[in-house]
Amino acid sequence: MQLSSIKVWFMTLFLLNLLDIATTTPMYEANPVTLYLWGQIGIFLSGWVKISLVLLFGAVCVVAKKVAAPHEWKFTSQVFKALLIVLTMYYAFVVIVNLMVIISTMAG
Repeated sequence: MQLSSIKVWFMTLFLLNLLDIATTTPMYEANPVTLYLWGQIGIFLSGWVKISLVLLFGAVCVVAKKVAAPHEWKFTSQVFKALLIVLTMYYAFVVIVNLMVIISTMAG
């Protein structure tokens, strides 16, 4: 049951990551790390890096599930779930801000 909860949070994080990439307006980007990455490798490749990092996190969860003993997995899954919740809430905030920027630029 715990793993399915992690799957739901992971899929939500992955979808929000895609929405973040799709709704980012380059003219209004304020994150200096993102701006630096865009300057070094471009917007398109930077998006693939973000997607790959989320997929890597998912792979780490799967590997941890396979190598952890059942009593270790209980604690480990709680840590992964907490990280996923924090990351999901962050991306939800970012997507909301991106959508507000798009709406405000369309309105005026």
